[in-house]
Order: sequence, then C-alpha cells, then structure tokens
Amino acid sequence: MCDLTDPRILETYTAIVEDEPTNWLILGYNDTRDVISLYSKGTEGLDEFRNHLSDEVLYGFVRVEDRFILITWVSEQVRILQKARALVHSRSVASTLKLHHAQLTASTLNDLSDSNIRTRLKLGDGNQPSSRRSSASLSQKRLSRRQSTQSPVPPTSPTVPSEPVPAAVVDQPAQEDEFLEANENFVTPPVSNSSSRYVDEQQQQQQQADNAANEARQRQLEEEQKQQQLLIQQQQQEAEERKRIEEQERQAASMAVQAAEAAAAAEKEAKRIAAEQATAKRLEEERLLKEKMEAERLIEEKKMLQLRLLEAEKNKDIVLSGFVSVQPCTSPFWRRRYFTIKGKSMTFYSDEMNPNPITVLDLNNVKRLSNVNIDVETFVPNAFVLETQQNGTYQLFADNRKERDTILTALQTVI
Repeated sequence: MCDLTDPRILETYTAIVEDEPTNWLILGYNDTRDVISLYSKGTEGLDEFRNHLSDEVLYGFVRVEDRFILITWVSEQVRILQKARALVHSRSVASTLKLHHAQLTASTLNDLSDSNIRTRLKLGDGNQPSSRRSSASLSQKRLSRRQSTQSPVPPTSPTVPSEPVPAAVVDQPAQEDEFLEANENFVTPPVSNSSSRYVDEQQQQQQQADNAANEARQRQLEEEQKQQQLLIQQQQQEAEERKRIEEQERQAASMAVQAAEAAAAAEKEAKRIAAEQATAKRLEEERLLKEKMEAERLIEEKKMLQLRLLEAEKNKDIVLSGFVSVQPCTSPFWRRRYFTIKGKSMTFYSDEMNPNPITVLDLNNVKRLSNVNIDVETFVPNAFVLETQQNGTYQLFADNRKERDTILTALQTVI
C-alpha cells in the first residue's frame, strides 16, 4: 500500500480533467518509501512534462487535446526492488487518477515521444493534432464536457427540404463543430442535382448527428463517473484522517508510560557512557605512550643506521644493497632489480649474481629525492622518486615501509 493523501494531488488532477490551463502533473516519493506527493505541474504540455523527469520512480498524468494518459516513469537507473514496488503502487495511483484513456510504463524519453503518446490515445498519426480540428471545435467540446452532467442536449436532426437542394446550400445542424469533432474524416459530397445523392447526403448527416449524440451521452457518463470517483476519494481521505487522529491519541496515551521508562534508561545510559569514556581515555593514553616509545625507537635505529652508512661510505664499501622495483621515465613497466649504493653511485643489476650493471645513477646530480605525489604520480605503496639531471626520473618502491625508509636514509646520507 502507498499513501496518496497529499491534497495537492486531487486539486491538480481536478484542474487537469476540467480543462483548466494546468495540463500535466508529476508525483513522486520525495525520499520516502511509500508516501507519494505532488512533485510538479505545468501548462506547457508534453515537452515541459518530459523536462521535469528525473532518475527515479515517478507517476505522471497528462492531458493531450481532450484525452488523458497515465504514465509510470521507471528510470533505467532504478533498482529492481524499486521497480517491483512501482508496479504495485501504480495500481493505487491509477485508482486515484481514474479518468484516463490509456496507461503507459516508460523508462526512456523515446517511450514518451509525441507520436507514441498520440498513438496510445488514438489521436491519429503524427506528432501534431489533425488540421481538421479547429480551435472552435475544441472549445465547444470542452464546454460540452463541463455542462454534460447538468443538461446534455442531443443534436437536432436536420430537416429534409421539400425539393432537392444542392449540398453546398443545405442548412447545417446547430452543432456543426461537434459533428466535425466526432468524425474527423467527414468529406462534404460534391454538388449534385440527383435526388439519390441528396438522400445519401441526408443519411450521412443523420449518421453524424447520431454519433454526436452518442458522444455527448458518453461524456456525460464519464463526468458522472468522475464525480463519483472524487466522492469516493474524499471519503477515503476522511477515513484516513480519522485513523491518523486516533493513532495520534493512542501515541499520546503511551508517551506518559514511556517517559518514566526513558528517564530510567537515560540514567543507566549516562553511567554506561561515563564508564566507556573513562576506558577510552585510558586506552588513548596507552596508545599515545606506545606511539611515543615507538617513535623514539625508530629515531634511535635511524641514528644507528646513519652511523653505519657513514662508516661504510668512509671505507668505500657498499653502503646498502638489496632488491627494489624500478620504473624509469622512459618505460611504462616496473622491473625488479638488485641494487647497490656505493660512493656516489646507485647501480642496478638484473639479479645479485650478475656482475654486469644495467643502469648506474650518478648521485652527485640528484635533483629530487622524496615520496611520490599520488595526485600526479603513481599510487604504489612504499614508493619514492629519485630524479637526476643526466638520467631523468626514476620511481622506485620497496617491499615494505621499513625497507623504503632504510633506502631513503642511505641515499640521503650519500647525497
């Protein structure tokens, strides 16, 4: 079930079916699960209606000429569960907006093209109304719909003259515009002096008069049904309002009982929160102390490492060796290399057993040595950048953070 009690829905719907300037509306959930309310309305027809659609489940009601169509809009971005719920709720919407000649479920704007809508409403081919429908005819039809529930008057049958008269000068019935509306394909027969053709002409006019009368009766029946439906909707709204008031009274009665329980629960919760805060404070103090001790240990290890590196450099020994992944600026690929740092050079080998170096970087010409900038450079864990004037930029990453820091410390010591 869904909630359609928004009074603006019925007001806008009534304005549309009674030929007021408003000719479309859109209903939606407004970030709720089953409460449907009025989103928007307008007077500019299908083009304006399509411009107000969005990527969610919506329900539309549009007047095209003198006919009405109910549209269920299910965007392609809507989830399957929402689509299933829309199918169920569309029946409730159809029960509320009952005066419609066709229903359509659409997921793309192509489904809502003018030609498709007019085909569904049986308004003829093409995107534009028939040129035979004059504005006077449409105005007469709107006036007829509004007055049909009071005193519908069937059109008067034409009187056959005593002598054959050419069709071009035969007096037309009082409701000529309505006849043209009822039968768009009517063609005035050519002027003829033949009595048999005159009789055919009179029969055609009589048939048109009968069709117009049937149409007037149908409009009157539809208007009565519309009024009955509006009455039922009003009764349903009143019943829902009484139910809502009763629910409010029941909730007010239970609030007194809940207040005492809430006070006791609040006191208990306050004690629990205080205990948790004390525990959290103690744990935070322990964490900060542990971090401080770890930082001091790392600083001490770094100092010891720097001393060893300086001693190795002084003795012209290999300062540091190991494995690292390398990507030069001239290649999009990463290669795992064995490296050594000795003197003012960093040398890369294919492995530790191969004595032939692949690349030798002169550390005297280092322009940059830092961690990577993840906004413009590669986002690889434990990576850093080494840029020299002669060899360009090299991106390197170690197997873990500790090895990365050790390599950076060695390079900084040498440089």
